[in-house]
Amino acid sequence: MSPKISVIVPIYNVEKCVVGCLTALQNQTYRDFEVICLDDGSTDNSRQCVQDFITGDDRFILLHHKNCGLAATRNRGLEQARGEYIYFCDSDDYLHPQALEMLVRALETTGADVAGCIRKKTNQTYPAPFPVLETNILPEIILDPFHAFLDRDDIVSGVCTRLYRRSAIGETRFIPGIFFEDVPFTTHILSSIHMLAHVKYELYYYYLSPSSIVRSSFDNRKIDSYLTVIQAVYDDIRQHRPSDLAAVRRAILNKRVKMVMNAAVRKQKNKRLRRALFRHMEPAFRDLFARGIISYDGLKFKHKVCLWLILHGHGATAARILPLCP
Repeated sequence: MSPKISVIVPIYNVEKCVVGCLTALQNQTYRDFEVICLDDGSTDNSRQCVQDFITGDDRFILLHHKNCGLAATRNRGLEQARGEYIYFCDSDDYLHPQALEMLVRALETTGADVAGCIRKKTNQTYPAPFPVLETNILPEIILDPFHAFLDRDDIVSGVCTRLYRRSAIGETRFIPGIFFEDVPFTTHILSSIHMLAHVKYELYYYYLSPSSIVRSSFDNRKIDSYLTVIQAVYDDIRQHRPSDLAAVRRAILNKRVKMVMNAAVRKQKNKRLRRALFRHMEPAFRDLFARGIISYDGLKFKHKVCLWLILHGHGATAARILPLCP
């Protein structure tokens, strides 16, 4: 008999915190699930830590493959999953003990396509002090999930805050070989579904690891990933929801323009290398701007100035002035 939920856990060099992630899953009050652990070619002791932990609990399985990145690993998990519902959990994060129970109840009491929750950022690895939650609280029913995603800060692009019906995912997959692959996936899913049930509790604990993709050093490959995300989201919305292009340009595409500039400043302290990053942006931003994919709409004045400089071949100047702007 297939489990109700398939939890997909990609694993790569997380020997210090993966057992906490898996323990949080093992301690869920909802029990009808499988956990697909996918070792993405770890070079530390992660694989053995997982193997030792899951011995004796047949709800957990461990698969291995050569390193191919988070997106491709999640895609493999989707192909292996047997559950009616799908949950993604990153291996350095962890769940509140009642998380799966409350998300399943939200799906089944509302008939929603996806159930989401609030993400709690934390510097603590598992275990943490967990409040006991009132399970009879009804979720918020959102009948326009896509515009809620565009307009609300509590509905994030990260996929790990939501439980999905398999039917809502369908054949949608993550773009392999890039960072920030959550954005196109979430944009497509939330633009395709008819109802989102939003549980107003902090159920997903997002560990602020200094080695995570989001907080690690910034380079040309990450810039290129941002550019791929911008193009992919634009193509998807132009095909499926063209009337929303202006709103998406402002809320998602131009926001990534701002984010890539900020990241290049914050995460590259070497001024020479920072200037090189901004110069790397120049041809791609000019192309995206010329094709109407990005614009100045919604940007702060300092980002508008820096984008103008980048578009006119003065990326090095933008790299110098952005850190000076309040």
